[in-house]
Amino acid sequence: MSQPPLFPPARTVPLGGGAKLIFCSGVTARGSAAAGGTVQLQARECLARLERALAGEGADLSHLLKITTWLDDMRHYQGFNEVRRAAFAGLATPPASTCVGGARFTTTDVCIEIEAIAVVPAV
Repeated sequence: MSQPPLFPPARTVPLGGGAKLIFCSGVTARGSAAAGGTVQLQARECLARLERALAGEGADLSHLLKITTWLDDMRHYQGFNEVRRAAFAGLATPPASTCVGGARFTTTDVCIEIEAIAVVPAV
């Protein structure tokens, strides 16, 4: 039997009436084929990992309220923004978004980390 992760990819807070708030841990492309690649590749991998974390809670990208992104260098902003715009282009209301530059990560093969907050309304 495997141990649950010490820090889970998402935590859910019930809001009553069946609604729930989901806090997704920050994700990077670490350990994937995108690690060490362009910020666009890494951003797509981060969003795919967020999608999987959300799916585990019965949600998807359309449920996102806010994302926070850290870049190791703001020169990566344009590439990240290109991926972000494409990922949320089909949504009537994209999530609020903050981006911070100058981040230092635990490994040198990543240049971006994204965390998110989502809400699933009552059914």
